[in-house]
Amino acid sequence: MNTRERFHALCNFEKVDRPISYEALGFWDETLTRWHNEGLPETVVDAAFTAPDHFGFDKLSWLPIMANTDYEPGFWPAFEEEVIEECEKYLIKRDVGGNTVKVFKSGRSTIPQYLDHPVKNIEDFENLKWRLDPETPERFTQFLDAMADMANTHGDDTYTCAHQCGLFGMFRLLLGLKGLSIAMRRDPKLLHEIAKQWVHLNEVTIKKMRERSKIDWVFFFEDMSYKNGPMISPKAFREFMTPYYKRLIDSIKADTDIKIFCADSDGDVTLLIPLFMETGINMMLPFEVQAGMDIVKVREEHPDLIIMGGLDKTKLVGGVEEINTTLLDIVPSMLEKGGFIPSVDHNIPPDVSLKNFEKFLEILRGLY
Repeated sequence: MNTRERFHALCNFEKVDRPISYEALGFWDETLTRWHNEGLPETVVDAAFTAPDHFGFDKLSWLPIMANTDYEPGFWPAFEEEVIEECEKYLIKRDVGGNTVKVFKSGRSTIPQYLDHPVKNIEDFENLKWRLDPETPERFTQFLDAMADMANTHGDDTYTCAHQCGLFGMFRLLLGLKGLSIAMRRDPKLLHEIAKQWVHLNEVTIKKMRERSKIDWVFFFEDMSYKNGPMISPKAFREFMTPYYKRLIDSIKADTDIKIFCADSDGDVTLLIPLFMETGINMMLPFEVQAGMDIVKVREEHPDLIIMGGLDKTKLVGGVEEINTTLLDIVPSMLEKGGFIPSVDHNIPPDVSLKNFEKFLEILRGLY
């Protein structure tokens, strides 16, 4: 099987020669820095390309609508960064998403502290809506065409993902969590207007990207749960998200051959899984163990859901025996039931040694 055949067979719960090999969703920058001191070649410098290649992951090509970072919803052009205040240890700046944020000058891996967001009301949204116009020619000629060309060069030895900002992700990036919570009660019209633009942006860009490149799955960045559960109630999900996700996924399925749609969220997503599946989402990740997620239980409750992740990253800090026990308790039964891409439940943190990660790969791949 080539990589594309393997990916689609796995997602259809069919027999495969081996699972998709993408055993880590990412790596902190500080992790790679540590590993350079432990023997990792200095040429391995990023989590998206050189690290996966070095560790023998199956080739994954990204077609991101979010051209800048995960911290903006797909603006073209993005806001220009502007430093507002500079201190010894941190900067206060306007970022590419139009947010006012406080960040460490050291660049260490941490979520920015949000001080302000670009949208407070419908007028603010109308004033920046042009940045979310999928018809802007430069969005393709300056970025997405190049990404599509890169994806096409690998043929069927890669599987290709359209990386989009999810709807809750757009709400939160535009309004902030507090502003979003207020708008649900006081300004629902604003949220519906944003949702309509989200559908239009993703519908056009995904279909245009599909004309230029193969797309095997669509990934929606959401991050909408904490350890104790979602940031949105099921009632609000069904009001502000369900109809728009359904509209988008139904449209993409009708006009393309794309059948796999993935939602990404850390935290406890137990309540979110059936809500997302009602909209047409059929894959989720990363199933964070520290938030109480148990993929064996998820598989029992949702036998048709494609699962990626779910292997506790904190166990990689321990010894070989702990790693081995963790994998043997979960992986064989999950592989037998199908629809499973074995991977840790988030990025590899810097307290994991290179030796332990390599041993983790050795033990895990020995189960395939």
